[in-house]
Amino acid sequence: MRHLLTKDMRLVAPHLWLIVPVHALYSIQALLNPELYFWMNLAAALAWTGAITAIEWHFDADHLVGSLPVSRAQIVAARYASALGGLLVGAALFVLYGHVTIALPAGRVADLWRGSPCWGSVDGVVAFLAVGYAVIVGFLPFFFRWGLPLGASFFAVAGVVALTAGTFVARVASRAAPAAQALTGPAAIQSWSDTVRGWILAASAAWGPWVAGAMLVVGAGVFGAASLGLSIRLYQRREL
Repeated sequence: MRHLLTKDMRLVAPHLWLIVPVHALYSIQALLNPELYFWMNLAAALAWTGAITAIEWHFDADHLVGSLPVSRAQIVAARYASALGGLLVGAALFVLYGHVTIALPAGRVADLWRGSPCWGSVDGVVAFLAVGYAVIVGFLPFFFRWGLPLGASFFAVAGVVALTAGTFVARVASRAAPAAQALTGPAAIQSWSDTVRGWILAASAAWGPWVAGAMLVVGAGVFGAASLGLSIRLYQRREL
C-alpha cells in the first residue's frame, strides 16, 4: 500500500510547481463569488485523482500496474486512499485560502458574502467534503470497470441523471424542511453547494449536530465500503 501511494505522489509531483500557484491564484480571484470559490477548490482537490488516472491512461500503465507483486484489491484500496487523501488536502487549502485572502483587504471582502462564508463554517467544510467524497466513490467503480475514457463518459452520464433527480429532491426538501428553505430556494439549481449546506443544517436542526454527524459518517462509511467492494470485484474481472 505504501509503495502504491508513493507511486501516485511521484506521478503528480512534477506538475505541482504549476498546479499549486495556479490553484492559489484562481482561489483568490474566485473568492468574491462563493459558488465559484467552492467549485473551483473542489475541482482542484478532485484533480489529484484525475491527474493520476489520466497519466496512467496516457502511458497505458494498466499492464505494468497489473504485473506488480500486489493484489488488485490492494491497487484499488491504494487508489481510494490516494483520492481521499487528495480531497482532505484540498479541503485544508479551501479553508486556508479563504482565511488568508479575506484578511488581506482589512475585512472589506467579508461584506460581499451572503451569510457565513462556506470555508468559514462547519457546514460549509462538511458540504465540501461530502460532495467531493460522493464524486470520488461514485467515479472509481466506473474507472476500475471501463478505464478512464469510457468510464469517465459513463460516470458523466450518470452524474447528469443524479443531478437532475437531486434537483427535484432539493425542491421537495426545501418545502418540507423550514430550516433549509433559505439555502434551497429558487437559486438551488445554480447553487448546489448551498443546497448541500441546507440539507446539513436541516438535519442538524432536526436531530441535533451529533446525531446528524453520526448519521453522515455512517452513511458515508456504508457508501464507501459498497463502492470499494464493487471496484475490487469489477477490477478483478477486468482483463488488462
